[in-house]
Amino acid sequence: MRKFLIAFFATTAVAADVQPGNWEMTVNMSVDGMPAGAVAPVTQTRCLSAEDARDPSRLVGNAGCEFSNKRDNGSEMSFDVACGGQVPMRGKGVVRYSAQNVSGTLELAAETGGQKFMTRSQLSARRLGDCKS
Repeated sequence: MRKFLIAFFATTAVAADVQPGNWEMTVNMSVDGMPAGAVAPVTQTRCLSAEDARDPSRLVGNAGCEFSNKRDNGSEMSFDVACGGQVPMRGKGVVRYSAQNVSGTLELAAETGGQKFMTRSQLSARRLGDCKS
């Protein structure tokens, strides 16, 4: 889950002049076939440096996700994503952004053991202020 959170946020940094600083990011995820609320929200605080904002690969790290078909209108970005790993996943996302706030959705589909499943994630992020040394 953390890998998707970081990869998802990194996509936003590709196009936006997301302001460096301390960011709080929350992801709410649902999985088809599981009851609503079965997956607890994940909240993470991260210091986003100026270099991170300019180079999203620094955020993605070993997430194993590749982004393609990026379309950006200046306040909203849509994209396709493919993630490797034990259970490869493919999907699409939409992110709305400003220098201080980010929100978006990510849908990923996978097949494992002959069964298909889909995850849906809702992201919200906000800049808290400058990073603490």
